[in-house]
Amino acid sequence: MTKAPSSLGARLGSQETLGQRIRALRHYAGMTQVAVAAALGLSRSAIAHWETDRDGRVREYLPRLAELFQVPVEVFLTGMATQEAVVQLTIDEIDLLRLYRSLDVGERLSVQRSITRMLDRKKK
Repeated sequence: MTKAPSSLGARLGSQETLGQRIRALRHYAGMTQVAVAAALGLSRSAIAHWETDRDGRVREYLPRLAELFQVPVEVFLTGMATQEAVVQLTIDEIDLLRLYRSLDVGERLSVQRSITRMLDRKKK
């Protein structure tokens, strides 16, 4: 994966279209339309149609896109992935959570991957 661009072409959220979310995740992954098309066994023009919201058949490919971009399907549908949990947090954890919530989705994905890499290095 490549580093998240400083300004994602589209911010992922409830205001964006499905096509904008696909494009933003593709850019974040550092993939071209051709690369995504090859990974899914489709044409580049099919991906272009999805990204411009001209093809309604994209929904049948959402599970494969989620796997390709390593995100939950929910990100494509709502712009966010949520998970409910009841936990007690320290003041440091609350501060980190507040900062995390102020990030856009691309930045959140970057933080998650950075932490995963740090933990992987720690295990070695």
